[in-house]
Amino acid sequence: MKRVSLCLSLFSLALTLFLAALDIVICVTLYDTIGVKFNDFANVGWLVTGYSLASAIAMLLWGRLAAMFGLKASLMYSIVIFEIGSLISALSNSMNMLIVGRIIAGLGGSGIESLVFVIGTAIVVEKYRGLIATLLSVAYMVAEGVGPFIGGAFTERVSWRWCFYINLPIGALAFLILELAYNPNEQRSSITRWKATLRNVWSWHYGELFTAHYWKSLVSLLVFELDILGVLISATGFTLLMLALSFGGTTFPWASGSLITLFVLSPVLILLFCVYDFQFLPYLSKRLSNIVVKPLLLWSTASNWGILTSSAAGLFSCFAYSLQSVFLVQHYQIVQNKGPMLASIHLWEFSIPACIAAVIMGVLNAQHGTIKPFMIFGVFCGVVGSGLLCLLTGYSTLSDSIAYSLLPGLAFGCILQASLLSAQVQIPLEDPEYNQKFIEVTALVSFSHAMGFSLGGNMGTMIFITSIKNLVKHSNSKVDLPAFTTIEELVAYRTSNYDGPNSPLARILTEAIRNVFYCALGCYGLAFLFGIFTSSKKTRVSAKKHR
Repeated sequence: MKRVSLCLSLFSLALTLFLAALDIVICVTLYDTIGVKFNDFANVGWLVTGYSLASAIAMLLWGRLAAMFGLKASLMYSIVIFEIGSLISALSNSMNMLIVGRIIAGLGGSGIESLVFVIGTAIVVEKYRGLIATLLSVAYMVAEGVGPFIGGAFTERVSWRWCFYINLPIGALAFLILELAYNPNEQRSSITRWKATLRNVWSWHYGELFTAHYWKSLVSLLVFELDILGVLISATGFTLLMLALSFGGTTFPWASGSLITLFVLSPVLILLFCVYDFQFLPYLSKRLSNIVVKPLLLWSTASNWGILTSSAAGLFSCFAYSLQSVFLVQHYQIVQNKGPMLASIHLWEFSIPACIAAVIMGVLNAQHGTIKPFMIFGVFCGVVGSGLLCLLTGYSTLSDSIAYSLLPGLAFGCILQASLLSAQVQIPLEDPEYNQKFIEVTALVSFSHAMGFSLGGNMGTMIFITSIKNLVKHSNSKVDLPAFTTIEELVAYRTSNYDGPNSPLARILTEAIRNVFYCALGCYGLAFLFGIFTSSKKTRVSAKKHR
């Protein structure tokens, strides 16, 4: 690929990923405004959960679609779907319509998050994958830092709808640059390809829609090549798990039959998905020699120790980072009584060290090919830093907060990249199915990251609300609180009844946030266990460097 085309392609990929990451976090500052707008605080948390859950569920499917229909086409379709979801969200006149828009945007965003890393690391030789992963990771982390700030600015100065309208011109620009600059395998020009596509659409025999052969082929494609049944089973299982975590201790008591049913059915369905993909579909493949059967998740991939440990370390790291970043902002909003914009600025306490760690790792990886030392460093910083973050109180100064956030930020920057690169190097370059496996392994790691963020959002809310209810119930001092089921309702009450950062209520809120940080510490403990057992394989460097 020519240098200009390579630079433009990388710019469009970074811009696309920035867009998707921005959309995830920009909603953090919208909770109060939208809850009041639609008079529905109970469901406002689904602005993030709806997006992240849809994103995680569709992640593996996008990997399969890319392997079948091409990376460029799949990424461009995902951008279009994302834009449609953003437009629906911007035009919403009810909470349900807004949540539907967020789910559609999540389906497109999942394709963006997984395929951007696939394309970025595939268009360069293995030596430079670390640098490309660094570029994309920095774009992601910058979006994490500026997203809530931009959201707060739009909400306070213009309208909350512009938090979604802003996606349209950015997405269109990324789409256009990608179409013009990224031309894999030196294919025909963009204009020629579009003309050929329109010609095929115009000349296609639509009478085939009414034939049995067409529908038989379509069903075979959906069931055996796209594994749509596996997608539906896993999606249902993960959705029930998220609902159980969302409803636990709030909508339903922990001992309620409804909640127990959700907690029982979710692991059963996830296990059923594993049996279906690892056992049943391979069995069908042997019996039906005339049909191509492709499980969504191959046993050879899931059982690869290097891929498994890398994905698990990435999952728990993102799980912890989601808890820490969201509730650091909550600390400044509900304990220190700062506005959405000012509270969101503190995300840079994580983002700046994360970007520094990502850049250093990218440069050293390109020179020496090392991956595991950064994983070990990352999980170690994660454990120590998470412990320090638990010391945050209403008395803590800005310097204390920055010091406590430094190590978790470094940890996230290292692990996010190391988990991806460590999984990718498990695929031998000589493998005849290298391209397809490379796409699917990258999608699997991206799925683990997205699932970590999604779980973190739900678990954090559940721990925080349950902690407050228990602390208020057993508090020696009298603290009068109205009935609430979401963080947003409590934030609204605290803002209008602020009584200082070290009042009895503030101490209860601080303790509840500390419990969330304890959960993050446990997540990094698990990430440490998986991280120390990741593969020691390196990315290949040039022969000169290798000698």
